[in-house]
Amino acid sequence: MLSKLGLHVGQEMLLNVLWTQGEMSQTELADRLDIQPATLTVALKRLEKSGLIVRARDPEDKRVSKVQPSYKSGELRNGVMLAWSRLEHDSVAGLTDAEQGMLKILLNKVAASLSEDQIE
Repeated sequence: MLSKLGLHVGQEMLLNVLWTQGEMSQTELADRLDIQPATLTVALKRLEKSGLIVRARDPEDKRVSKVQPSYKSGELRNGVMLAWSRLEHDSVAGLTDAEQGMLKILLNKVAASLSEDQIE
C-alpha cells in the first residue's frame, strides 16, 4: 500500500513522528522510534534524497542535526493515514465485533508485557 506513495517500510512511521511532533534532533528522533542512530541515518538519507525531509545544523549547536518534514511530505500524509486505516480495516474484516474487541484486549496485554520486559 505504501509503495504506491513511494515509501519504503518504516518510513511512514518516521514521517508520522515528524508530522505530529515537529522538528527534532536526530538523537531525539532515534529515541522516539526506538531505533539505532545508524539505522535512522540510512532512513533519513533516503527520505532526504526523495525530498520528504529537510536536515539542517542546529544554529545553537553545530554538532546537532535537526530534522523536519518537508512540504512535499505533507502531501503524502493523507495517503499514509488512509493506507493505515485500510490496513486496520482489512486485517480484522473477517472477525466479529466481539472477536475484534477480544483481539484489542489481547494485543494491549501483549504490548504491556513487551514494555515491562524492556524495562527490566
